[in-house]
Amino acid sequence: MIDPIHRIDTALPIDDVVKKAAIAFSLGDVLTYSVIPTGYQEYNIDCAASSGKFIIKIFSHDKPRSRIEDVVWGYTRLASLGVPLPTLKTMNDNGYIMEIPAVRQAASFLCVFEYFTGKPMTHIAVTDADLVTLTQALVTIHKTKKTIGRYYDTLGIANLEAEYEQKGDALFPDETALIKPVISKLHKLNTASFRQSIIHGSMEKENVLKNTGGSVCILDLGCMDYNASVFDIATYIANFSAYLPEAKRVNVINVILTEYQKSLPLTPQELAALPALIRAQYAAYIVGMTHHMRRDHDMSKQTQTWLDRGWDGLRAYTNVKSLI
Repeated sequence: MIDPIHRIDTALPIDDVVKKAAIAFSLGDVLTYSVIPTGYQEYNIDCAASSGKFIIKIFSHDKPRSRIEDVVWGYTRLASLGVPLPTLKTMNDNGYIMEIPAVRQAASFLCVFEYFTGKPMTHIAVTDADLVTLTQALVTIHKTKKTIGRYYDTLGIANLEAEYEQKGDALFPDETALIKPVISKLHKLNTASFRQSIIHGSMEKENVLKNTGGSVCILDLGCMDYNASVFDIATYIANFSAYLPEAKRVNVINVILTEYQKSLPLTPQELAALPALIRAQYAAYIVGMTHHMRRDHDMSKQTQTWLDRGWDGLRAYTNVKSLI
């Protein structure tokens, strides 16, 4: 895996950043800390201090403060509406965003979260009740009355065409032959006519924790966007139905769509587009991860896992014409 330090811009050693954050957010004495290597964006640090456990998130160098403020708004506002998100700590001046000296830009930024003890849903069985809870969270996010700036997620459905133009040369001809029809179908969809809202952007099992009491916590608003709400549903289904036998896959889809449509009915056009959007999500993983491996020489287990999910998912949904 490429060293995650390259995701950020800091003029200070990480040891100093952690100590300064502990002071600014009143965490107490730092006992231990370690970098969380997974992900492709921010630089996350697992920190144990005398007052408890925390996650320090240093934002990617390419994210301006305006984008970070949108993300912080998401954590605070959506949590106040009942979305199960990690709790942001405030600094001594009640702010959420701390500046740190940078090398290539004026400043870099970080925030601190209280620690949620739980296991990722990649490691536990997902129940129908869990799916209902997560679907209700998406409904709340999608119903929130606010417009935020657009965010370009390299693995997002909305940006598959552009990413393929930039990175498709990493694919072999037989792979290209399988990806091109997916992109062609996506291109023909009138996605601008779909309901637009704030979306989570990356509803994946990796981004949901569940504790022993059954409570869940949705992580990572880093890909939060203002875009077609149905993109979120497609990403959610793609990730939570991967590797399931047919009967269980159908059940996951039915639970999600039934619960979602109690509050936000999808239009016939949105429902009809879902299979193509799900295939587009898998194709986005394939394009992005193939480029990581063949051009960036990232041969990590994480990248291989996402590449496998892309191909396995695409094969599973290739002949799916309708979800209802």
